[in-house]
Amino acid sequence: MKAIPPVRRWRLQTRLIVLASLVLILVGAGIGAASWWSVRTSLMSDLDSQLAGMTHHARVDPGPGQKPGNPPASDETDSSTSVDQALRYLFQPGVGDGALVVVGTDDSAEGLIAEAGREQPQTLPTDAVDALLNVDAATGGEEPDGDRSGEAAGPGEGGASTGHRSVDVPGFGTYRVAAFDDEGTTTVYGVPQNSVDSALERTAYTTALAVLIGVLATALLMAVIIHRQLRDLRDVARTAREVTDLELGEGEPELALRVPSELAVPGTEVGDVGASVNRMLDHVGSALAERYRGTEQMRRFVADASHELRTPIATIRGWADLTRPYRDELPVQVQTSLGRIDSGAMRMSSLVDDLLLLARLEAGRQPTKEDTVDVSALLLELVEDAHVLSPDHEIHLDLPPEALEIRGAADQVRQAVAVILTNACVHTPTGTRVHVEAEHIEEAGAQQMVAVRISDDGPGIPEDIRDTVFDRFVRGDAARTRTEGVRGGSSGLGLSIAAGLIELMHGEVSMTTSEGGTVFELRFRAA
Repeated sequence: MKAIPPVRRWRLQTRLIVLASLVLILVGAGIGAASWWSVRTSLMSDLDSQLAGMTHHARVDPGPGQKPGNPPASDETDSSTSVDQALRYLFQPGVGDGALVVVGTDDSAEGLIAEAGREQPQTLPTDAVDALLNVDAATGGEEPDGDRSGEAAGPGEGGASTGHRSVDVPGFGTYRVAAFDDEGTTTVYGVPQNSVDSALERTAYTTALAVLIGVLATALLMAVIIHRQLRDLRDVARTAREVTDLELGEGEPELALRVPSELAVPGTEVGDVGASVNRMLDHVGSALAERYRGTEQMRRFVADASHELRTPIATIRGWADLTRPYRDELPVQVQTSLGRIDSGAMRMSSLVDDLLLLARLEAGRQPTKEDTVDVSALLLELVEDAHVLSPDHEIHLDLPPEALEIRGAADQVRQAVAVILTNACVHTPTGTRVHVEAEHIEEAGAQQMVAVRISDDGPGIPEDIRDTVFDRFVRGDAARTRTEGVRGGSSGLGLSIAAGLIELMHGEVSMTTSEGGTVFELRFRAA
């Protein structure tokens, strides 16, 4: 049998909501990613423009009153005559907070950074300078974000630019930098990228939160909408369940339940299902009606045939009985033939009586009465008879000290128990142990019952007939040894009659069997 995936076991409403939510998540993720990338592109473009302006002013226009190659007059810089033109840019007023410049040669390297609240730029630590001068190493060898040398360079500027890149500067965060190589001198200009990263992080969080809220709100709204849209389908399913739970009585079955006509209009999914269910119910109703008519005809035939056969069988037995006084005078062959006629007529009479009783039980026309029956005394009598009729079996009786009384008809209780006990003796091998016991069953809040159990250690009932053992004409002689009992063997009607009689008295009968034996339990209402 092919395994059903766990998702297929979910309700249709749940699957639709989950699938729609997944689609919304994918769409929201796509829109969020596109929005994030658009914001990043715009912010990075502005940052690159800022960096390009910085490099242009630093390399081409060092500021009013200054000439390239001349540092500003300052006590802090007079002692350092090797400061490059690029470093002078940071001494100009209006330089952005966090802007930095690093100049490196084969002999030395120096870097300055402009910080808000300080009149003069501050010297960069050595590790920060090294990270900026080794741009390729710091960026993991990534390609620059476009060659922006045209933006940074101007007339007479000279030098080769490696483009704009993002570099992690120890102690200062991420910077957007541009590096220039001027005949052995490397100059790196940078502007802080932290504000851009923070903006992108806020954009990502905001977008994710908006997508999550949108998905939850949409899923809730879809749950309400889908629940309302599937209401018609639930009505169809409810009709099918009501038909399934319908108890068919003894009369002709009528399947009047149908899917409402407004829900059985073909053309829509619900309409197609509703119309199919109605057609199925029509076929089922027709089949049940036909089966009922056939069963009734068979019941009437069995009842009528059994009733009509009783007269000729009684006639045969009567004429056979008339010959009894003269049989000793007849030849042996004639005596044997008359004996066979007599025994066959008796067996036929018993079979006809069983058929007639079974037909009455199935038609509900068998009368019963509510008497108090001493089941303990009845079991004693039946077990004594079984000892005589089946001397080759070990039959044991186990009864409680107090008398057990039940509600029912004595002859019907006797017949039902006798059938089970006789089967246990007739259909088991010689030497089989048969155990009969009875007890009072206390059930809180329910009708008190008396249980009669008849068990044997025989070969058990074949597995292929265990579910139909109480049906008519079911015989298990293939597995359980069959011997000629008092009634001349099995007709396959005994258990069916026993079950019908017990049900007639509002009792229950059950059977459990295995290769180690069979147990029948008969429950009667306690008196």
